[in-house]
Amino acid sequence: MVKIKTVIKLVLFIAIIGGFVYVSFSQDDGDLDISDPGVPPVDLPGEDEDDETDDGLPPIEDEPDMVEIDEDELEELEDLPMFIDQTQEEIRDHVFFHENDQLEMYLKEENLSLILRDKNTGALMYSTVEDPIGGNQSWTNFMQSGVVLEYITGRNLVTSRADMYSEEHTKEVTKTDDGFVASIMYAELEIGFDLHVTLTEQGITVDIPKDSIVEDSDTYKVGSFYVYPFMGHTLLGERDGYMFIPDGSGALIHLDDKDGKFRQPYSVMIYGANTGLDDPFVLSLFNNRNPFNDPENILAPVFGMVHTDNEIGFLGIVEEGQYSARIEAYPNGAILPYNWITTKFIYRQVYSQPTSGDTGTMVVRQRNLNDFDIKVHFNFVTEDNANYMGLAASYRDYLLDNDLITVNEDDFNVRIDLLGAEVEQGLIFKKDVPMTTFSQAYDILTDIQAKGANNILSIYKGWNNKGPYGGLPIRSFNPESILQDGMDINELIDGVAANGVDLFLYHDALRINMEELGNTTHRLMRKYNRRTHREEIYGNVYREFNWLHPRSTVNIMETMINQYERNDIENLLISGISNELFSYSEGNREFDRITTKNYYEPLIQQYNENFHLLLEQPFSYLWNQTEAIIDLPISSSDYVFVDEDIPFIALTLSGIMPLYAEYANFQANQERFFLQLVEQGLNPSFLITHESPADLINTNSSYIYSSQYERYEEMIQEYYRELEAVHNQTAGAFIVGYDRQGGVTKVTYDNGVEVFVNYQEQPISREGHLIEALSYKVVNTQ
Repeated sequence: MVKIKTVIKLVLFIAIIGGFVYVSFSQDDGDLDISDPGVPPVDLPGEDEDDETDDGLPPIEDEPDMVEIDEDELEELEDLPMFIDQTQEEIRDHVFFHENDQLEMYLKEENLSLILRDKNTGALMYSTVEDPIGGNQSWTNFMQSGVVLEYITGRNLVTSRADMYSEEHTKEVTKTDDGFVASIMYAELEIGFDLHVTLTEQGITVDIPKDSIVEDSDTYKVGSFYVYPFMGHTLLGERDGYMFIPDGSGALIHLDDKDGKFRQPYSVMIYGANTGLDDPFVLSLFNNRNPFNDPENILAPVFGMVHTDNEIGFLGIVEEGQYSARIEAYPNGAILPYNWITTKFIYRQVYSQPTSGDTGTMVVRQRNLNDFDIKVHFNFVTEDNANYMGLAASYRDYLLDNDLITVNEDDFNVRIDLLGAEVEQGLIFKKDVPMTTFSQAYDILTDIQAKGANNILSIYKGWNNKGPYGGLPIRSFNPESILQDGMDINELIDGVAANGVDLFLYHDALRINMEELGNTTHRLMRKYNRRTHREEIYGNVYREFNWLHPRSTVNIMETMINQYERNDIENLLISGISNELFSYSEGNREFDRITTKNYYEPLIQQYNENFHLLLEQPFSYLWNQTEAIIDLPISSSDYVFVDEDIPFIALTLSGIMPLYAEYANFQANQERFFLQLVEQGLNPSFLITHESPADLINTNSSYIYSSQYERYEEMIQEYYRELEAVHNQTAGAFIVGYDRQGGVTKVTYDNGVEVFVNYQEQPISREGHLIEALSYKVVNTQ
């Protein structure tokens, strides 16, 4: 007979499996609204579809669901000329207004539209759409306007647009020596502002000073601005070229006809999401774990458009306002039949304010304008420079000319990061897990040198009490005692330094572990909705962290300067505050991301003056405060509308400072990853432990599945030998050429060295050189 217990177990098993299958397959695919390309939000039952948009603003009134194209409209459109040989008094109702040695500016005062003409080639670029198709009246006005205001109305928090054709307004245009100032006033809205446009040798600069913004109404409030959002636009696939988005390493969206495949644009905050305001709902399917990879951040405030058919393009550089702005790129079919890319400057957002301890919320408006001016450069590239290499060179020149980056010695090192101690959850108490003791760290680094890889940069994580997660924040110099097996940390640092190894101690200056502390006198970061921010990290020991109030970060880190100096520590890596910026609240006051930046930047500068400093994947405003870029992305987030990844940051910074890639341990395709290091001129990085990563299975570092030194001994040496040989021929040189053809990339340096990289599985000849399959060849032409 079958035992009753067995029957019960069988019934329970069937019920559990049946419930899982029901939940899994009863989901309607249509429920997923891919409004954010990085992490799809989920439509929750009863959620109002007219809540706020991804940028924290309510949806625009009368926004069309999708583009509708009338073929007759396309046939009736008059082609815009791509070239005009000579200076004109007028081009398509735009009057000649200014010129310099490089460019001519033509202005249509009615809508502040510009046409820019390159004097050398006659190539034209248009800033607005003359006869828009495929949109409703609101979008038609948007496409025809040089500047667009989005404003928030009353308690209903409806967002509307005021442009050059909607809403009654007055406009006074004053010509200046090199451009004009347009003073615009919307009388009914009681909102006004000044738009400054300046013709420069590089292109044009557009400004809206904050102190020119008038906001006198209690009903209508400024939400955001677009300045020349349709600069360089193209219709469907009528032009050749691409849009450049600064996602991760950089990516291109080609200007071909997308056949309506994509409904959503690229719309991402510069310098990452604003955690203090943005509160996305993330779908979690398995054991409270996030099933989505985090998208790459925008590390630099740039974007671009290139027309390869008439060899003209621009790099947009957001010089002011980048801390509260989004890069938006619309491939044709995403609402409109046009390809266009722009910056959206956000002065005020809306957010959900809890009204009870449980589920009650109300949508409220940010009280004060964010504190910034708008300033964006459109730096033009033409002829042989009208490509993404030209965009990168333009940005490099901008950084150097404005002292926004420091040229460091472009040394080659293999980066060996070491994990010291972790914390494991036992049956009753937590216990420390030693992964690489101080003496083991010494043995690993000296052994790597003995085998040939002499130049090493090393970062020691988890050196502190309770390891990289349990010991947050680091408030005193207190090395983990379990790692001291006959050698202390100072003996380790001095011992490897004697062999020329720079060992940096890892310090997360952002996070605080309240599970370990229980309570603290340090302030925590509170979002605009007055709730303490909780960062869910899905760890096996610690489930969440809080973030420190920026002032608390400064207080702790200033104390740590004395601690580190008293213990003769000279090399530090700072993480957390190097690549996070957020708005926050304090009592009833609201503080924007610029306030946070103004806490972090001088603190990091102070550390840079007192120590040898590295920053983990830093935002561009900190590039002049680090001796190297750590964890540089080698690819983009792989959004569906991206046609091609490009190494924009590597093209910009190569030869200026050392660039270190992400860990080689965790790459799915090792051969391709190695070739990308060769192509982009990046130094290799490894995360190493003495013990087996199996010991980490019950810790917050359980994601580390391959790290034991003996597994990587030969690989480290192989990477070192080959990449050092390439670096010895390119050190200190700028990349000036980058060309892809048929699976082969040619990288040209300004010292005459050419590097050919073959990603194909068969040998190929290029310019008289044979490059073996999945290999590379370095050629010195001088």
